[in-house]
Amino acid sequence: MDRYPFGLQQYRAAKLRIYENAKVCVVNADDALTMPVRGADDRCISFGITMGDYHLNRQLGETWLRVKGEKVLNVKEMKLSGQHNYTNALAALALADAVGLPRSSSLQALTTFTGLAHRFQLALEHNGVRWINDSKATNVGSTEAALNGLQVEGTLHLLLGGDGKSADFTSLKQYLSGDNIRLYCFGRDGRELRNCVLRSPSRPKPWNRQCA
Repeated sequence: MDRYPFGLQQYRAAKLRIYENAKVCVVNADDALTMPVRGADDRCISFGITMGDYHLNRQLGETWLRVKGEKVLNVKEMKLSGQHNYTNALAALALADAVGLPRSSSLQALTTFTGLAHRFQLALEHNGVRWINDSKATNVGSTEAALNGLQVEGTLHLLLGGDGKSADFTSLKQYLSGDNIRLYCFGRDGRELRNCVLRSPSRPKPWNRQCA
């Protein structure tokens, strides 16, 4: 930001120049700041959680990738999980459609892709248990993104800890208060994470947490 003396708006304008010569713009309907400066136009294809040409559709406990009103893939068929990965899948599908790739090939890729290394990566699936490696989530924001919208059938065993770099863990409380979560705290700030959960007013029985 030091290169942008007029602040965020100047920074935004510089980044949005990427759209100037684009024939197609895939934009995030949930983030107005990433829209082209002149606003959405006929070049734009949008994706988002509930808005956009490509969005998520939740019905009767099921979540679908939906394209312009058509349900195209149940997320249960994907190796990846978590709302952020589902929206990433929508963006990828929008790009693939824009360049004319066969929809069937794109959907097949979404059902087999296990993620980038250490980034909410499906490391192993055995006896109905999924092992997720998200070791790149080294700050509160990325941890929130991983936990937000995560649908777990059964028990979630979460290993959480390390060096928090003086971060405020308060915002994690809402994601750690479910009855189906077992939290294993470790490392330099493991105790602080544990105390954060124990202080949560939404958790009347904190002793159900398994915190090392």
